[in-house]
Amino acid sequence: MKAESLRRAPTKWLVFLAFLLIFFVGCGRKSPPFLSGQKKVTVGVDQLQGDWMKQSLVLKGLIRGDKPSRSLITGCRVYYVWYPLDQPPCEGCPIDMASFRDITDQTIKNDQFECRLPAFKQKGICFVMVRIMEKEGLLGPESNRIKLISDR
Repeated sequence: MKAESLRRAPTKWLVFLAFLLIFFVGCGRKSPPFLSGQKKVTVGVDQLQGDWMKQSLVLKGLIRGDKPSRSLITGCRVYYVWYPLDQPPCEGCPIDMASFRDITDQTIKNDQFECRLPAFKQKGICFVMVRIMEKEGLLGPESNRIKLISDR
């Protein structure tokens, strides 16, 4: 009986040591990776609206975010996607906003956002979203997404 308990003792110690090793190696803060030196853009567009003017799209909205950062704004990035009138996306389906245009004109005037996209209108359903752009190409938070319909 003593010989059997002596054989089990090293196994118990090995299990205990393995548990401790896993516990100390596996503990710590778990979070997604991040770039610590990168500055966040806090200025964004709220209540985005759009309307057609001839062949152009005019976007308007309210600016949110801290006022000192507004002097760093160089324009905006307008994301969009077109669907045919007879093939709209289903309600709740993901919409891939892969196409975009960078606008480098002045887009902010007195806490108001305004942007014009020339030669943009075509027949179909268009979804649009905007992000403010600062120097070095840094982008702010996404605006709301709007839906525009054009039958030409």
